[in-house]
Amino acid sequence: MKKFWVCTILPIGIFCALLSFSPLKANADTIGSTVTLQLTGVQGASYGNDYVYPYYLSVNGASPSFSMMCISYDNDIYFGESWTATITAVSGQLQEEAVWLFNDANAAIAAGNTAKQIADQWAAWELFSTNAQNATAPAGAATQLALAEAAYGSEPTSFYSDFVIYVPVAGSQPSGDPVPQELIGNAPAPEPGTLVLLGTGILGLAGFLYRKRRSA
Repeated sequence: MKKFWVCTILPIGIFCALLSFSPLKANADTIGSTVTLQLTGVQGASYGNDYVYPYYLSVNGASPSFSMMCISYDNDIYFGESWTATITAVSGQLQEEAVWLFNDANAAIAAGNTAKQIADQWAAWELFSTNAQNATAPAGAATQLALAEAAYGSEPTSFYSDFVIYVPVAGSQPSGDPVPQELIGNAPAPEPGTLVLLGTGILGLAGFLYRKRRSA
């Protein structure tokens, strides 16, 4: 019995207890919900006067911040600025291409390829902004844009479900400030309540198996 308790019941109980303190709780928002974003920093890479991905944003005051890609070239945000945004699912060709670029930029950062990281960000801006299209783009931006256009349709639907768009809510920005930027981020983590329910279910199953073992 002691072995069964240590190997099965105790670990599940610890899992359920620790889950309430998990970072998942800070990012437990779902599609359609409204959250508060705050710009806490950037990685440092830039092209001219424009910082590029990743932008670090706190969601509902959570720490650590989450890395996101800006897709609003015409709008500004400032360090320490906070605003509300609605979490929406990725939809349509342009957003799917932007997600492909966001995912590719992650790989570029992991590989230490700053030039490609900058090109991916600028290509994402060009999808939604004529100002970005008419500006002098960094080397490689046109190539990345073409790759995104060619590749987005080949990705399964499940690929895009791993990402979300944070759309600023009109009127929520500080007085006199322009509308904040629209951003791409990774899909929020599962609700802690859902994970606790799963853990409770496993705990119940363990109890059932234990009782069955005792009656055998």
